[in-house]
Amino acid sequence: MKNTKPKTTGGINWLPDNSGFTYQFIENTDHQLKEYMTDTRSVLYKLNTNANLFTQIFPPKTGKTIPLEPADFPIVRIKSDQSSYIFGIIGGVSSYNDTYIANLDKNVDYSKLNWKLLFTQKEQIKNYIVYQDELIYRTSKNASNFKICKTSIKNPDFDNPIVLVEEKKENVITDFEYVDGELFYITIKNGVDAKFFSKKENIEKEIKLPQASGNSYIAYEGNQLKVSLYSWTKPYQVYTYDRKKREFTLLDVNTNANYPEFNDFVVEEVEVPSHDGVKVPLSIIYKKGLKKDGNNRLISLSYGAYGASFSPFFSIPSLTWVNEGNIWALPHVRGGGEKGNDWHKAGFKTTKPNSWKDLIACTEYLIDQGYTSSKLNIAFGVSAAGITIGRAITERPDLFAVAVMNSPSINLIRSEIQPNGPNSVKEFGTVEIKEEFEALLKMDAYHHIKKGIDYPSTLITTGMNDGAVVPWDPAKFVAKMQTTNPNSKPILFSVDFDANHGGDGTTTTFYKNMVDTFAFALWQTGHPDYQPKE
Repeated sequence: MKNTKPKTTGGINWLPDNSGFTYQFIENTDHQLKEYMTDTRSVLYKLNTNANLFTQIFPPKTGKTIPLEPADFPIVRIKSDQSSYIFGIIGGVSSYNDTYIANLDKNVDYSKLNWKLLFTQKEQIKNYIVYQDELIYRTSKNASNFKICKTSIKNPDFDNPIVLVEEKKENVITDFEYVDGELFYITIKNGVDAKFFSKKENIEKEIKLPQASGNSYIAYEGNQLKVSLYSWTKPYQVYTYDRKKREFTLLDVNTNANYPEFNDFVVEEVEVPSHDGVKVPLSIIYKKGLKKDGNNRLISLSYGAYGASFSPFFSIPSLTWVNEGNIWALPHVRGGGEKGNDWHKAGFKTTKPNSWKDLIACTEYLIDQGYTSSKLNIAFGVSAAGITIGRAITERPDLFAVAVMNSPSINLIRSEIQPNGPNSVKEFGTVEIKEEFEALLKMDAYHHIKKGIDYPSTLITTGMNDGAVVPWDPAKFVAKMQTTNPNSKPILFSVDFDANHGGDGTTTTFYKNMVDTFAFALWQTGHPDYQPKE
């Protein structure tokens, strides 16, 4: 299929009878044009037909008009092979979406679906399932850590729903399934400590997971309840849960891989007071026996945008770095979703300074506690992390020896004129509004570079085909850093002429980029094996 990016924009949805699938059609694929990734639509392709023949289904080509901005992504979802409904979502990078619904009758004409508005962004609904004629959903409306509610799908009342699970004080409800009258759900504390619960007939019980998990997802597929478990140091594992026997059974999915070299790693989960006293979760991973004497190289990976959480994940490159005697740390800065919806909004538009100030606080903690020193400390991040890292190194350059940023968004007051600009406005703001312009200027690292300052050695990468953060954005930052550099530290700009945002999507390129990151970090922190030869 041409003109589509199913990995990032809506994916593939099979029809209930498996006769075809839906996907998002991208009219404008030239990243150099202002219209890039605009006026998209969801279409249906039927198997055994010409690949160029498809039917537009959302927004409808004829009939009722659905309000759309050019930068919105109209995406369809079919929740399961048992569903009598299809959902149309006005997507993008905003946290919540307007969602429409249409019936799927036996002989439905997909080109003439009768779309009706189901709920709007103001309902703050993240995910939902259909059970008979009820809509069961997870929402942060009046519940920053989310609650689970239900209402009629035919006559929904979102102001007065039935609350199935109340908001938890310390834990964020992150996922759920509803099976034969029993509700199963996951909670996570600080983005790193997952627990599994069930609730039936008003009786709520915690179900002990078969192993400790920092992150977990549940799905009901093929009459099986599946539970996926993730951690920092072990490959993810999938279990089935027998609801009658109350037992877990390990599925043979990615379970044969064994990494004994990672067995003696230590994972510390701490909370660090930030500039305003708010406690920021910080994950620290290192090899058992490490001395906290300030002589360890440490890479911190941070992000802090779009409500995205750095929940535990298994990364061979990161753990290889640890296996070599170094430290891998993840400051869960505000702007992410580790502590719920309020955590996101505390690093959003005018509150964005909290993101880099949280990174600074965590970095000070790591240095003060002897994990590392400013001469061995490396900041690393991708895309929107350019704000967090770019402003941290321009505000406190004394804390960092090295900064590495991949496809970083770093020139924020110019972000909305980029091809992905209208979507960026939803998260970071617009220059058209005074308060938001002032916020954009604060988060714009390019405009905070000063002459004569001893900034860290810096490696920035970009893809020449990047339409999300166009190459000239980080290029300006590199050029200005080079001209103001007082001590000839390397400020390097690596351009992949075949890549888009974040690379070319291959594992090979990902590993190559990580190798470059580690090699640059080791070189600039004085490792003898990584110094240029005469």
